[in-house]
Amino acid sequence: MQLAILLGFLLCGGAAAPPDDPRLAALAPVTGKRSSDLVLDGDTVLDVAYRNRLGFDRLSRLNPGVRLWLPEPGRVVQLPTEHVLPEARARGLVVNIPEMQLYDFTVPDGPEVFAIAIGDGMDPSLVGSYRVGVKRENPTWRVPASIRAEKPELPAVVPPGPANPLGTHWITIGNTSYGIHGTNNQWSIGRQATHGCIRLYDDEMARLYARIPVRTPIQLVYQTVKLGRRGNEIVIEVHPDLYGRDPDRADRIRERIHELGLDDVVDSDALRQALEEERGAPTTVGVADAHTPVAEAE
Repeated sequence: MQLAILLGFLLCGGAAAPPDDPRLAALAPVTGKRSSDLVLDGDTVLDVAYRNRLGFDRLSRLNPGVRLWLPEPGRVVQLPTEHVLPEARARGLVVNIPEMQLYDFTVPDGPEVFAIAIGDGMDPSLVGSYRVGVKRENPTWRVPASIRAEKPELPAVVPPGPANPLGTHWITIGNTSYGIHGTNNQWSIGRQATHGCIRLYDDEMARLYARIPVRTPIQLVYQTVKLGRRGNEIVIEVHPDLYGRDPDRADRIRERIHELGLDDVVDSDALRQALEEERGAPTTVGVADAHTPVAEAE
């Protein structure tokens, strides 16, 4: 799987120099670049997220010392614009539910990464392999009976327009009732805010809709921990286990490190801290080089 990810990444234009230590070759390179923004007078973290088309959850986790609703003007905010690629085939659309991000591998020099909103624990988003089904511009929302039971004030049908929570574009996930769509609520991106659908900023959804044809593969995965490399650094990217489906992730990631023969270069304290903090950005847990002796895994 790791080799397929790496080959797919290179074929999609994200060429990266091979690491000096051959053990790192099985790890996906980090994509994107580190970046930051300044808090403007009157900003909340939601405003910073929207301005940069990022998700609220990842932005707030990456900046734990920043007040969410009254951040200090002029404060430098780190942006979650670096990513370890999920373990999935680098083609079509890949959605990693816990990190609330969609990767579009259909673009040259991709992937392009989009912040999303997902379903909550009561109405979780799908996991599995699908293809793009029916596409609709200016969709009508036929409110499911289950949602009307929760909110009886809703009408049975919401026509296209500013009151429609589906936004201006809809892509069906396979033959299901779920979709990837826009929104009339920009503050919901980067949150568990849907009844299972995948929601994007409306302008970004319009761009995605225009270039994604029917039958494009969609892979929805649930990966709370991703192991990768930045040059010769070993990095880990950790996200909350939102649906409680990955209770043994610490043991699993340590086993993977052992399988790769990287126990001697991974700092166990740094690894433990990254798993506890769940900052949602690639965090260095070790550095390998050509002079590091390669020990055979037991």
